[in-house]
Amino acid sequence: MKRGRRLVIGDIHGCIRTFRKMVEEKMKLTRSDTLFLLGDYIDRGPDSKGVIDYIISLQKRSYRVVPLMGNHEIMFITAVHSNAFFDLWMLNNGNTTLRDFGIYDQTSFRVMKKIPVTYLDYVSGLRYWEETHGFVLVHAGLDPYAEDPLRNSDFLLWDRTGSINERFLGDRTLIHGHTPRPLGEIWYEVNNHRSKCICLDGGCVYNHHPSLGNLTGLDLDTRELYHCKNVE
Repeated sequence: MKRGRRLVIGDIHGCIRTFRKMVEEKMKLTRSDTLFLLGDYIDRGPDSKGVIDYIISLQKRSYRVVPLMGNHEIMFITAVHSNAFFDLWMLNNGNTTLRDFGIYDQTSFRVMKKIPVTYLDYVSGLRYWEETHGFVLVHAGLDPYAEDPLRNSDFLLWDRTGSINERFLGDRTLIHGHTPRPLGEIWYEVNNHRSKCICLDGGCVYNHHPSLGNLTGLDLDTRELYHCKNVE
C-alpha cells in the first residue's frame, strides 16, 4: 500500500456535521491516510456524542484515526470522581455533552453513572501526545523549561502561553489546538516555514464570531491548509 497523507484536524467541540464535511468532502480521507485529531471533541456544540461515535466508526472501518486527549476530555472523565471535578466541567459547558447522552440533571457527579462506561473507557484511553516525522502533536502546548515536556500533562492540555520548547523540538514543528485563532493567523503560521509552532484551532463552535467559526486541518507533508465553515 502506498504511503498516504498525514492529516491533522483541530478542535471540533461537538460540531459533527462540520467534522463529517471536513473528513468526507474537504479532505476526502482514505484508508491509506493517517488522520490526527487534536482533542476537544466534546462540549459546547450540538452533538458531542455524535462526534465520538463518528471517530469510533472511522476506526472500526479501518481508517487510521489517532485522536489525542483534550482538556475537555480530561474534564469529562474526571467528572465521575467528585462534585468539584463535575462542577468544573459544568462551568466549561459539560452540560451540553450530558444533554447529548439524554441527561438533563446537572446537580451531582452521580449522574455520570448514566453515561455508558464504554464512552468513559474510550476517552480514558486517549493519548496525550503523538510524534510523527518532523512534528510533535499535542492539544495545547509544551512546557518551555522541562527536559521532557511530554511528561507535563498540564501544559499538554491547558497551556495558552504560546511558548515552545526549542531545545526539545529541535528541527521539529509543534502542532496544537486549544486556543481559537482567526483563519488568517493560522494561514500565516502554516505558510511561514520558519515557524516552530502551528495552532489549528479555528474556533469552529464559535460560528457567530466574525473571525472564527472555522474547522481547520492541515496536510503535514504539503502544508495544504483545509478549512470548513461551521455548517451546524
